Amino acid sequence: MRFVLSAVLGVLFCSSFSLAGAEPPPASEQLYILPPKGWTVGFHEAKGNVDVTEVLPPGQTLKNWTEMLTVQMIGGMGGKAAQDVLKDQLEIVKNACEDIGAGQVSLAVENGFETAMRAVACPKSKQWGDGELSLYKVISGRDRAYVIWRSWRGPSFSKDHLPVPAEMTTEWLAFMRQVMLCDTADPKHACPSQSGKGAPAAK
Repeated sequence: MRFVLSAVLGVLFCSSFSLAGAEPPPASEQLYILPPKGWTVGFHEAKGNVDVTEVLPPGQTLKNWTEMLTVQMIGGMGGKAAQDVLKDQLEIVKNACEDIGAGQVSLAVENGFETAMRAVACPKSKQWGDGELSLYKVISGRDRAYVIWRSWRGPSFSKDHLPVPAEMTTEWLAFMRQVMLCDTADPKHACPSQSGKGAPAAK
């Protein structure tokens, strides 16, 4: 199953089959995400100009999780440099953690949109005492900024030592590579069906 997030319609979590026969959505930016197999939406909230969705592995809950996928769409920030949005996220982590570690920023242009990606470690949170490691990807859209991150949470750790196996971070990087923003109204930012890749396929 592929998630299709529409900046105009809000957040849609559906397979392409469930959209068959439906009226096509208004021209808009759409964020395409193929989540890990079996993961489901645990939380969704649209409040003000911010839309947040949290997705969890089987058997995990919002109160008891070790891995999470978070998708945040922020209105009113269209065109803001992806690197600047990423800096804003880093400040949020700094305020929540006793210390932080951060990797190099990776900048790119994907499907015509500016992107920025960075790994951030929170060895020990101020509130819970747990440690958290996240890989953030920001896409700067025309209408919104899109922040996607994969997280691991567990016992506190040293920021000089990775608390997860290398296979996990490799999987995270592969996941982020398939996250794509497109625009049904602009061929410069073609969506999969516009570029000959076909509609999002149910998995």
